Amino acid sequence: MEKEDLINLKRQISELSDEEKKQRDLYLRDLASGVLQGPPVGYSSIDKQWLKYYPRKSLLVDIPKKTAFQFVYDKYKDSNLTAFQYFKRNITYKEFFNNVEKVAKSLKSKGVKPGDIVTMALPTTPEMVYIFYAINRIGAVTNAIDPRLKKDDISKILVETNSNCLFMVDLFIDEVKDLEIDNIIEVSPLESLPIPIKMISSIKNKKTHNDGIISWKKFLNDGNNYDKSIDFPFKENYPVTIVHTGGTTGFPKGVVLVNENFNAMALTQEISEYNLKEKDTFLTFLPPFIAYCLVNAIHDPLYLGFKNVLIPSFTPEDFPKLMKKYKPNHVLSGPILWDLFIKDKDIDKMDLSYLKSAISGGDVLNVELEREINEFFKQHNSSHYLSQGYGMTEVSAAAVYSFDDCYKEGSVGIPYIKNVISVFSPETLDELQVGETGEICISSPTIMKEYYGNLKATNDIIKIHPDGKKYLHTGDLGTIDKDGNVYIIGRMKRMIVRSGNKLFPSNIETLILGDERIENCVVVAMPNELERHVPVAFVKIKESEKGNEESISNNICSNVLNTMPDVNVPYKVFFVDEFPLTKINKIDYKELENEAKKYVDDERNIIILSNELKKVLK
Repeated sequence: MEKEDLINLKRQISELSDEEKKQRDLYLRDLASGVLQGPPVGYSSIDKQWLKYYPRKSLLVDIPKKTAFQFVYDKYKDSNLTAFQYFKRNITYKEFFNNVEKVAKSLKSKGVKPGDIVTMALPTTPEMVYIFYAINRIGAVTNAIDPRLKKDDISKILVETNSNCLFMVDLFIDEVKDLEIDNIIEVSPLESLPIPIKMISSIKNKKTHNDGIISWKKFLNDGNNYDKSIDFPFKENYPVTIVHTGGTTGFPKGVVLVNENFNAMALTQEISEYNLKEKDTFLTFLPPFIAYCLVNAIHDPLYLGFKNVLIPSFTPEDFPKLMKKYKPNHVLSGPILWDLFIKDKDIDKMDLSYLKSAISGGDVLNVELEREINEFFKQHNSSHYLSQGYGMTEVSAAAVYSFDDCYKEGSVGIPYIKNVISVFSPETLDELQVGETGEICISSPTIMKEYYGNLKATNDIIKIHPDGKKYLHTGDLGTIDKDGNVYIIGRMKRMIVRSGNKLFPSNIETLILGDERIENCVVVAMPNELERHVPVAFVKIKESEKGNEESISNNICSNVLNTMPDVNVPYKVFFVDEFPLTKINKIDYKELENEAKKYVDDERNIIILSNELKKVLK
């Protein structure tokens, strides 16, 4: 098909009415599943080959025009189901809605208006959820930030967003008590604990209250006499929250998500029939200053009627213990945590038949670990695969999902039912055919509204293609196969250019991980005067292999040399005990690059950075 013919065809499709688009999707589903016969065009944005995995009736469902709060409220306003479990306390939907109303009235009594930005620096507690939905209910906007930020950074964010109301966890309240802001409300993770536990904890944590700080109890009491309307009507493309990117590939930016983003994601889970049922248990330990938590681990479970177990404090080592204690049917986690999970001695004795969806996202999952986890699940009576997902903050965290029916090893899954995903040339915006490698681009109702206060960055990532369709450019390189399965090769920004040759770290990592003595591996770029950049490998080996670093390093280089062009051979191999992690438990590639830079002039090919030797080397 000629380029102009393709653009015209795509433009004609985009000009169809909503009803015509639904009928076309039904036709494409039947075509992909073999009910109808006909040749595919070979372009994913047109063929939508993944639709065969979804129920026909689901293609006809529209996203309701409601606020995020109203979307959940209308479904469960009369329900006595448990919405949350917080330690030993169960909180019903009715109690949840009553508390949202109390918080909404208190916010209005403080003068918070529609469009105002309210900053929330809290852990994952029931109060955080009440505050988030109350802010949405009155038409204000949540600015979700990490409470561990430095005082100057918090102050800067408050000024940039003109935020005059701050909810701060009590542990860090002293950091913000001197800020020039009208309302600082102190919230403790103890607020919703069962009474006896709360009394004991309060005695242990008793401290002098800060002047000018509003306690949670006083804040709620201040709204008791507010008797005016609190409900703000739905408006199209109206913001719900600002969440900040992790900053792993640049300075963090404020991502503005709207009501339609939240509701499209929740509706997708419901209509796609992913083996989800009311009263299922969901484990939420993610921090609420990331989209993955607010959208996928709070809003989605609430809309689906799950009992959501909220965990306010979390370290990676807690994950196996939480799984053993709560036995959740559904859990979102990252590759590092699943690796810890299958290696935990206590978990090795567990029956995992309770797991309905174990999801890995947020970071790269290598194929070797994927096989190991799936084999572990099988041996422990789980009838499901580990489900990979893929997305980014800018698309409300998730855009692709792998479930049992469409599972393929190494794939992150198929596009969600309302999404169109394809591969494009980064240079020309030309769509590439099925199986070709290019930049993954996403067209979806979950695409953010904008980067807050940053029009240039918004236009750099959200682009209108020649056919008039809006796509978000992910910066990830990948392919899509004939069944709609997406494969990620790596970040374009992580691509290493060595003497003009383009190298993809994930390809080198996969090859290195073929050595059974190696637990994990990350390849990053090191500056080089002659070749611009060279690949170096950070490797974690099994404890039993300590002392064999030279043999393993030689094997790495020979394996790469025998399989790939010699420019892919790591320039140096670093042996580490652990990988540095970001605050949200992703591997910190920047930190590894910074570590590599320290050894640019080192003549050694093998460098051991174990915890025991690191101080000596420095």
